[in-house]
Amino acid sequence: MRGGVRVTEKKKNLEAELIVIGGGGAGLAAAIAAAEGGCTSIIVLEKTGNATGSTGMAHDIFGAESPVQKRLGIDASRDKLFKTAMEWAHWTRINPRIVRAFIDKSGDTIGWLEKKGLSFELIQYYPNQVPLVRHSILGHGHALMKTLRDNCRDLGVSIFTHTAAKKLLRDVNGSINGVIAESKEGKITIMAKSVIVASGGYGNNKEMLKESCPYYHENITYDGPPGNTGDGITMAKEIGASISGMGAFNLHGPYIKRRSSADYMNLDTTDLDGKPLRLSLWFLAWEPQTMWVNKYGRRYVDEGYNLAFFAFGNTVALQPEGISYTLFDNKTLQIIEKEGFIRPGAASKANWLPIGAATPVPGLEREVKLKEDTGYLKISDSWDEIAEWMDAESAVLKASVNEYNTACDNRHDSLFAKDAKYLLSLKNPPFYAIRGHIALCDAYGGITINENMEALDIQDKIIPGLYAAGSTTGCWESESYCYHLTGHLVGFALNSGRIAGENAVKYISKNNNK
Repeated sequence: MRGGVRVTEKKKNLEAELIVIGGGGAGLAAAIAAAEGGCTSIIVLEKTGNATGSTGMAHDIFGAESPVQKRLGIDASRDKLFKTAMEWAHWTRINPRIVRAFIDKSGDTIGWLEKKGLSFELIQYYPNQVPLVRHSILGHGHALMKTLRDNCRDLGVSIFTHTAAKKLLRDVNGSINGVIAESKEGKITIMAKSVIVASGGYGNNKEMLKESCPYYHENITYDGPPGNTGDGITMAKEIGASISGMGAFNLHGPYIKRRSSADYMNLDTTDLDGKPLRLSLWFLAWEPQTMWVNKYGRRYVDEGYNLAFFAFGNTVALQPEGISYTLFDNKTLQIIEKEGFIRPGAASKANWLPIGAATPVPGLEREVKLKEDTGYLKISDSWDEIAEWMDAESAVLKASVNEYNTACDNRHDSLFAKDAKYLLSLKNPPFYAIRGHIALCDAYGGITINENMEALDIQDKIIPGLYAAGSTTGCWESESYCYHLTGHLVGFALNSGRIAGENAVKYISKNNNK
């Protein structure tokens, strides 16, 4: 026996009370919750070499009425935040009972993690965000996942890495009773009384993206874990589970594909940890003082909208081929070097950005001018040359620039009503253009669940013994990321995982007593 798991026939056949498919935040939270609830034999199947998942890339967790908020006197009402989530989604595409269950659990989960040794700092995601719901993790996702892995170890949970679940098993009564998996040693059959699917999203599955995304194109860059290929969705569908909520995306941009470190600039200052500051060109591509145009040279957005790049991701995605160009002149570049970036928001070591707002960045102009050979940047005294580089009509680009400059001169943007404090004209050569595109953190939707994280079939009936959590589930997120509930993707993973684990224990206990 190992962690309460019965091993027979050289690990080709196993027995456990509970199997969790996926070793990310949702999966490990589910396993821990089940173990804390009295489940004595739990196997976690993780197809990669490390139990990390998307949560390992996390920086913050959403929480409502958490101990952190209460200590600081912050009113983060669960009722109000539930309404925020539902109004964002226009009460469509999402199940309000699931959203309510997640939000109601979220504050308790922050306390649960604090008791396990994690620390949080409340920070804003965009200027003047109220209430503060973004619980930034000291140590980021690395610290979070290490804590969860350590808890699994201490509770006797068995984590099998390099072991991919391939098929869910059902007994003659239709209840889930096991999983067929594959490891380096070959096929493994694992019998169990309940299974939780927490295998992540499908951001790295082009076919699923094409099927669910009407504006999918090859310029979308996926920057999540490679293992997020929708395996759990496929397995659940094969045994009759309902699939819903597909096509919900966490997009951001404009972004520069990280092919190498060539686009990084070595600046004459230090980051928040006191190390030499290195920034990518995409920091400039985000700035609200700049002007953004699509591949045809037409301006398409208020560049200062909420200063939240997840919000921008949606509109960049809708541009032709998902391409965006950030334009600015040398005077704007010098102002940013002297006064610092705006978009990073609050300076904090818990924040994922290496530099705070309004922090001078000496050496910026020099470093930008060294990056033209990256292919992402064009520098010229001529808008005609920049238009040629963009493959846009010169007349269209120059008309857009002239219209924008007029708005800056008049201190009023009659087109998109951009805040006047961000209106800086483009009149002082050289001029700069940075090519960006849309990036995808992950795609959500999949197994239809109820508020207990029980999987449902195509007739909306509960599939006995099957639970699902995290990004592999549907109907808790609308078409795009609700950034007012900052950190809710990781928050949903952890909270839905805990709910799934707790309810799986109840199911197992009930059936043990039959």
